[in-house]
Amino acid sequence: MTIKAILRNGVIQPIEPLPQNWADGQELVVEDPQMDAAPLEIEKWSRELEAAAAKVPAEEHDRFRRAMADIERESKEAVRREWGLP
Repeated sequence: MTIKAILRNGVIQPIEPLPQNWADGQELVVEDPQMDAAPLEIEKWSRELEAAAAKVPAEEHDRFRRAMADIERESKEAVRREWGLP
């Protein structure tokens, strides 16, 4: 089983709940993350995303921006109504 953790001030701290069947004092193996491939994978993903976005017509980008602005406005109006504000 793999548990994600961070190293902070020399102490390994889990960032998600530990399995209930793990006991204090239990020996664990901690491995260095495989970072070599990550930058290459991120770069590849970025190129693929840019290529896909370039295929979307400008009108669709504009329509998306308008929809997001409408959602934000409606959300703010709903909160104002809920809180009894003008």
